[in-house]
Amino acid sequence: MDNTTERQFPKTNTNTTNNCILVVGGAGYIGSHICKVLSKNGYTPIVIDHNIKDKPWSTSFGLAFNLDLPQEIQQLPDIIKRYNINSCINLAAYTAVGESVANPTKYYKNNIAMTLQLLDILNTCNVKNFIFSSSAAVYGIPKDGVCKDDDESLIPINPYGKSKLMIESILRDYYKAYDFRSISLRYFNAAGADPDSEVGELREQETHIIPLAIHASYSGKGFNLFGDDYKTEDGTCVRDYVHVMDLADAHLKALRLIDKIKCNSYNLGSGIPTSNKQLLDAVQKFTGKMEVTIKPRRPGDPDSLVADISRTKNELDWNPSNSSIDNIVSTAVKWYNKINKRIVN
Repeated sequence: MDNTTERQFPKTNTNTTNNCILVVGGAGYIGSHICKVLSKNGYTPIVIDHNIKDKPWSTSFGLAFNLDLPQEIQQLPDIIKRYNINSCINLAAYTAVGESVANPTKYYKNNIAMTLQLLDILNTCNVKNFIFSSSAAVYGIPKDGVCKDDDESLIPINPYGKSKLMIESILRDYYKAYDFRSISLRYFNAAGADPDSEVGELREQETHIIPLAIHASYSGKGFNLFGDDYKTEDGTCVRDYVHVMDLADAHLKALRLIDKIKCNSYNLGSGIPTSNKQLLDAVQKFTGKMEVTIKPRRPGDPDSLVADISRTKNELDWNPSNSSIDNIVSTAVKWYNKINKRIVN
């Protein structure tokens, strides 16, 4: 299968390309793992992403088109028709909470306006199955630290979370008006890497705590831990980490059940509370000791944010079986060692 890094169709025999799923943002961290799971289960991912020359894994599990959205979004109908696509998974969004506060225009234009353009193209092309990557940010700061996906009183506290909640609301309207079926999957803290290390977490400016802690440990640099005065057992804030392969499996389950479910939102977390101190202890099991410096807490960080996944388990028949914190960290360390060409004894 030829790699495609230009703005044209891949040179492929479409007669042998079956069960094609449009994966917008499919060359990113979560998207690449989803594409691997799709390809192992009889689907052909058709990836839409930008700068795919810098993402060599983008064609490992299907076909890829280098498109800058929304500027080139009008090329999508030809791709949809060519590959007989009837379902779309959308992961394309800006995701930095702090940046969304400083520059809300960027987030509303991309996360809402661009997604609306995508929805209208899909609906016009009669692509009526849509899996949306939402976020735990829609919950804001839950009173007891537990996020229940049947809670209707959602109060996001930043433009990023607001943009995700707005799309969820729009999708409900699209279902009523157009019979446009959708499942919104609210990610908690995606972490870890493909156990085979074919894909993993890799970005120019890392912001996630696990790869940052792994790098700090191996490089001998100290790690800054923000806040030890939270209302938790050890004083550090508590989060819910879910393995990226479990996330990918949930998208597969959602895709298979969307005709039955039609329009709903589900939490994707492990349901396991893990404090920052527990997380750093787990990292040091695999990388060795590192110096940790306590810094003042960052404004707006909730004490605890953990998913209630009971509905997800029951209705999607999903179980986050890979999401123990040790497994998450060990696969992340394995991936880090590979991309940094570390020799592991």
